[in-house]
Amino acid sequence: MSERDAIASAHVPSYWAATAGPEPAGLAPLPGDRTADVAVIGGGYTGLAAAYRLAGDHGLDTVVLEAHAIGWGASGRNGGFAMMSLGKLSLQQREARWGLATARRIVRLGIEACERVRELIVKESIDCDPQPDGWFNIAHRPDLAPVLRERLRLYRERLDVQDVEFLDRDALAARGVTRSPSAYAALRLRPTFGLHPLKYVRGLARAAHRRGAAIHPDSPVVRWERDGGWHRLVTPQGTVRARKVVIGTNGYTPEHLHPFLRGRTLPTTSNIVVTRPLSDAEWDEVGMRTTAVYSDTRTLVHYWRRLPDGRMLFGGRAGLINSDAALARRRRWLEGRLASMFPGLRDVGTEYFWHGAVCMPYDHMPHVHTVDGDPTVAYALAYTGTGVAMATYLGGLAGDLVAGAPVPQDTPVTGAGLPRFPLPFLRRAYIAGAYLVYGLKDR
Repeated sequence: MSERDAIASAHVPSYWAATAGPEPAGLAPLPGDRTADVAVIGGGYTGLAAAYRLAGDHGLDTVVLEAHAIGWGASGRNGGFAMMSLGKLSLQQREARWGLATARRIVRLGIEACERVRELIVKESIDCDPQPDGWFNIAHRPDLAPVLRERLRLYRERLDVQDVEFLDRDALAARGVTRSPSAYAALRLRPTFGLHPLKYVRGLARAAHRRGAAIHPDSPVVRWERDGGWHRLVTPQGTVRARKVVIGTNGYTPEHLHPFLRGRTLPTTSNIVVTRPLSDAEWDEVGMRTTAVYSDTRTLVHYWRRLPDGRMLFGGRAGLINSDAALARRRRWLEGRLASMFPGLRDVGTEYFWHGAVCMPYDHMPHVHTVDGDPTVAYALAYTGTGVAMATYLGGLAGDLVAGAPVPQDTPVTGAGLPRFPLPFLRRAYIAGAYLVYGLKDR
């Protein structure tokens, strides 16, 4: 590998990369030509969960091709929230569109996804700093407190989710949830929890490797061809001929690789800052005595958590251009939002800043399916920013699909294909418009 390629393959300079330890041992670029039962494109949560299932449960010869280091994309850059939430449709919209039974099943699918991550962490002894369960969804304006009360009613009475609780503003401070002046109420839900995302994806890679999957970082697929009943995936070092393929590239999907991928995804940008370790007095002023994960009721969501070493992680959606100047502005913007939410941290500053791609679909829901007209190619894509648990879960189902195992079709996540954006060449305009409209709405 050239020095330039090595730099491109390295992880972004994030807090996660600085604290994750070594790369998984025994993994190397594809050394030459080979055949396999299944080739998996993408070495993040989706691809590795698929490989774990294919090699370990179905006994299939499986090869993972990752363009960079393992977890280089969103799997190593996210906030580390293993969430029961999926998609960007409200509870009411889900019931109106698909009916009560399907809306209930979608919620259950999200819960099962979190449980799946917990199960893998324990079963495979993945050292990824998992935190206790808990997610606080914070009303960032007073008029949104009644919205959360109604959401509580829907969870309990319509969706049969009982482990959810409403906290008013006084309870937030009294119970050590937050003292933020812009927190007016909250819903607390389980199961959702924080973890170290890069440690988790590396642990998943080690587990899939132990179960027999061949995993090749620094092996980008530069061309995809058909040769009769075979798929030929060409990398700079060699070619994999496989009967079946799983696509697990999410917000880093190269649309030119396969005709199906064109116009199906919309990558948007999420940004994260991490402070220095805060003192006990600073944490007392913030009022967060919990290591639960937090997000607010904005459409362009803010999210934050207390890290195990006492730092604050804070993230938000913004950005169309990733020039040095634009990134510097986004860092200042995030630091300003953090200071506005927690005035006691105004002069703390941040030691880390990075950004990554969030994958948005046209219908606001993630999907696992086979490509149109070809059951030998499966994909799991479009997690809308909540992919730690859902990518793990749906990656396993994508493996089941190409292995010929039954996959329930009882939700739009599993029962419908990923739609194409109308006029996909306007997708950047969609992003700009969404930032403008939702930014005004979220004030």
